[in-house]
Amino acid sequence: MRIFALETNIEKLNQSFLSPGEHIVLKARFHGFLFFVRALWATFLTIVIIAIGVGATMSQIPASLSSPVLFIAWLYFVALSLLRSFIDWRYDELIVTNEKIIFVNQSSIIQQEIKQMNLENLASVKALTQYGGIFPFGKLHFDLKEGVGAGLKLRFIPNAQRACSQISDCIVQFQRRQAN
Repeated sequence: MRIFALETNIEKLNQSFLSPGEHIVLKARFHGFLFFVRALWATFLTIVIIAIGVGATMSQIPASLSSPVLFIAWLYFVALSLLRSFIDWRYDELIVTNEKIIFVNQSSIIQQEIKQMNLENLASVKALTQYGGIFPFGKLHFDLKEGVGAGLKLRFIPNAQRACSQISDCIVQFQRRQAN
């Protein structure tokens, strides 16, 4: 189903990127901890907004004035942030094919960004741990060859070391095909 720019049918979206003879080698989505961290931050902001409301009431500011302002602030800073976090966690995806790497960033229902990097333009890919390596996710950094463009850095990728290894294998296989 499509809601404005948000495509909820991930498989349909994935198939739209494939050329004849091209196949998907790896698909990765963000780890659920990404949503947890952002939800924790939203909880903290909610507590702050409630504290401001209590402080306003104690300062004799009429609730009819402070409540709508605080509710609008909560909608803007917390509710929209949580919605965006959910969409990031549920619908963003890294797709690696035998020809290219595609990152689908569906950050809201009105914005979708798709970044494609041909394997021939990649200089390197590396995996880094997050939070001391105690969780099963990490960071992936894609460095492009000089003059091609800016690289890409993704956090909260499940099993980042394994994904890095698979992507490196794809790059080597692509280079061997190009040499023949």
